[in-house]
Amino acid sequence: MSPTNRSSRKNTQRKRKPNTKNTNKIPKIFKVVSIVMIFILIAGVGIGGGTLFGYIKNTEDLNLDNFKLNFTSFVYYIDAETNQPVEMERLYSEENRVWVNIDKIPKHVQNAFVAFEDQRFWKHPGFDIKRTVQATINYIFKGDSSYGASTIPQQLIKNLTGDDEVSPRRKVQEIWGAVQLSQKYSKEQILEYYLNTIFLSQGCNGVQSAANTYFGKDVSELSLAESASIAGITQFPTHYDPFQNPENNKEKQIIILDKMLELGYINKEEYEQAINEELHFVKGVKQERLSKQSYFVDQVIADVVKDLVEQKNYTEQMAYKLLYTGGLKIYSTIDPEIQSAMDKVFQDDNFFKSDNFPTFRDDLQPEASMLIMDPYTGEIKGIVGGRGDKTAKRTLNRATQTLRQPGSSIKPIGVYAPGIEYGYITSGTVIDDVPVTYGNWSPRNYGGDYRGLTTVRKGIELSRNIVAVKVLDMIGVDTSFEFLENLGISTLVENEKRADGKVYTDKLYNSLALGGLTDGISVMEMTASYAPFANRGIYTRPYTYTKVLDHEGNVILEKERSSHIAMSEQTAFLMTKNLEGVVTQGTATSAKLSNNMPAAGKTGTTSSFKDKWFIGYTPYYSGGVWYGFDKPRDMTQISNLYYKPNPASVIWGAVMDEIHKNKVVKQFPEPSGIVKVEICQDSGMLPNKYCNQDPRGSRTYTEYFKKGTEPTEKCTVHVLEKVDKNNNLLANKYCPPHLVEERVFIKRAVPYVPIKNKNGSLNLPQDAQYELPAGEYCNEHGPILDINLDKIRDTIKDNLSNVDEEFNIMLEDIIPNTNNN
Repeated sequence: MSPTNRSSRKNTQRKRKPNTKNTNKIPKIFKVVSIVMIFILIAGVGIGGGTLFGYIKNTEDLNLDNFKLNFTSFVYYIDAETNQPVEMERLYSEENRVWVNIDKIPKHVQNAFVAFEDQRFWKHPGFDIKRTVQATINYIFKGDSSYGASTIPQQLIKNLTGDDEVSPRRKVQEIWGAVQLSQKYSKEQILEYYLNTIFLSQGCNGVQSAANTYFGKDVSELSLAESASIAGITQFPTHYDPFQNPENNKEKQIIILDKMLELGYINKEEYEQAINEELHFVKGVKQERLSKQSYFVDQVIADVVKDLVEQKNYTEQMAYKLLYTGGLKIYSTIDPEIQSAMDKVFQDDNFFKSDNFPTFRDDLQPEASMLIMDPYTGEIKGIVGGRGDKTAKRTLNRATQTLRQPGSSIKPIGVYAPGIEYGYITSGTVIDDVPVTYGNWSPRNYGGDYRGLTTVRKGIELSRNIVAVKVLDMIGVDTSFEFLENLGISTLVENEKRADGKVYTDKLYNSLALGGLTDGISVMEMTASYAPFANRGIYTRPYTYTKVLDHEGNVILEKERSSHIAMSEQTAFLMTKNLEGVVTQGTATSAKLSNNMPAAGKTGTTSSFKDKWFIGYTPYYSGGVWYGFDKPRDMTQISNLYYKPNPASVIWGAVMDEIHKNKVVKQFPEPSGIVKVEICQDSGMLPNKYCNQDPRGSRTYTEYFKKGTEPTEKCTVHVLEKVDKNNNLLANKYCPPHLVEERVFIKRAVPYVPIKNKNGSLNLPQDAQYELPAGEYCNEHGPILDINLDKIRDTIKDNLSNVDEEFNIMLEDIIPNTNNN
């Protein structure tokens, strides 16, 4: 029951008083006839007087207000234009019941049921004397108990008590209870309860849920023909179900219309129009949608149940029962346009095709999931938990329930953001991307190459593992661990923080710098952890609903926004500028948006290529995509014509393109306290006069800094030296002038000593060719006189064999031995 209707219903109930008019002025003939009919029944079945009065005495005094009915719960979204709630999905277990007051049920709906089920309803005292006599005689003489003598009050009693036993006891108590019910309540009140409790197949209880299910409309909108169709379901619901047996339903509809015409409820013209009206059932549209919940509603259910358990001390079983039978009104955060854009992409096989496996064997079906949220409010706007159509309720939701290794997508939140926040690095800090070893572990870059001197910005753009590991070594594992927890990452384990309390190991660096975690992280938490970059450093816990009302309109749950400062505005902005580069010129160019909307984010690939990620955001939304197999497997053999190398960024770009196509393009705002400075990308310092003369071209660019962290000293990496053009070695003083030229080199602050690979080659970084050849002077050129003097000295020695030792000493002093010089 909707809270509005239920609230209205409650007001109606408060005004109820026993029907004293009927009670005080019951015609004597009614009492006489009632007694006669009961004794006829007694005679027919051989019930003794004591037994009869025992049945009557034990008949429950029914109070309609005391019956706890199962009511359908509703999930709503808020329409962006009208700001009004719109029904999205319904939740019910065995009984789909939506309460509607009698004044909202059209007369032709009421009359259709009365004409067919109980044509003397408005006149009899609770049971139909004529039909009861006929049924009794039929039972006595033919032994047939199938003759329908039950009036609407009697059927209501069966609906409420669930007692449908075929026995004299039940029949006597049913008749007596119907009489009591008719004395206590008005006909309208009884009919209202009946029309809201009658079972009408397809899990429908009541005319409102039946109108929604079969015709996709409110009961107030039903035509006469549609009303007769629904009324015809009552006696044998499956046999007359419009979805299962439309021909049978049509036959029964005509019978009901005939009876309504006979009783004067409709005229001939209305009858003919209804008979000829073509009925349009909605199975496969709304009915199919109602039969299986979306991934988003699955998560709403999980969140509401969790909060009922934690905040209201419900057991989990009680919480689920309330959710499916309590007539709750749940206001969700979903944006149907965003959800539709996500569903469209995830149902398109082009985003999952494989060149190598075009037939999609069962064991080679890649999966994916995505979540989009508002980074400013925490409201989740769309969830897709798997590719293709969702086939059942509460299936595996890979966006919220599955934990996978995040790969390099953890670097911005676990390494670089804390590094900038706590002053260990700036975006312009230069890290030498060269081989390094920690204990027995030597991390490697994807592709196995090394860039050499690399800024943090470029390390992020190109996802350089060595840069990330070295920055983590600077900030410490504890800092990284705590920073991640402050960004809502809840699945870290102590092993990822420290191994023995003191010594950091290769496992720790691998997990926190490269994303090889013990348990992994969900798409939802990864998406939320990036949201502070867009929201001035403020983290807001993601949520799927804003409030829950009970069936009477009382608020039982209300989601309070939970936010805290995770980093400074300046750190958030600097990380955004770095992550924009990933999309514009780094590893995720496939995530670029076609309308030039700014986008920032980071790719992630785990070892053996078992998981692919892209977590990104725009000035409007934050979104995360995971791509892989439910049972992790190497994806190096799976490529796609539409994406190389990262399918997650392709899916992200396709969804976000659709969502942002009509959005006004706006930039990420720049906070105060930010300065722009031209720096050298090989030193991270202010340029010297040689930085623009590098053989690779100008090495300067403009970088963003927190005010006070910008460099103040000039570059010491670029130097000018003279070289011999013949061999590219430093020129010595004897090189002929025409072979000497001046060149600009880079000179590392910490020299790198090359390490040989297993094949014997040297592990040289890409910038090694531009490095100053330290101490490697040209030795091809020397003084010409030295060579002549040697010859002269040797000649003298050879021709003056008789000279004494003293003369030899003098000769050495005059003509030094250049070989010893």
